[in-house]
Amino acid sequence: MSKFAPHRKSYNNPRPSSTTICQKCLQPGHFIYECKSTRPYVSRPSRTEMLENPRILAKLKADGKPSVEVPEEFKKKSGTANKILEAKEKEREKDKVVASDSKSRKKARRYGESPL
Repeated sequence: MSKFAPHRKSYNNPRPSSTTICQKCLQPGHFIYECKSTRPYVSRPSRTEMLENPRILAKLKADGKPSVEVPEEFKKKSGTANKILEAKEKEREKDKVVASDSKSRKKARRYGESPL
């Protein structure tokens, strides 16, 4: 058979039925590659609207507790990071005291007073 000769109609191509729904225009009767219309706007609820829905909120608030249980060791404020932060806060307080003492000594020297 020549490539220029007319081809026979293929019988294995699917034909759209009345129950076939186009995924682009959401209308029945044709496939998406045959569609000539535009895609319609379909509004969906936003995440906020979904969370404001009373049915969903009821599910979230049913227990009254968080969905994940936090172990006691993590609830305590004795972690390594907290210890480091406490040490740095103490150093800052010491630096403030030293800085205020040095400023008062400089002022005393300017005005001819004794530093102590």
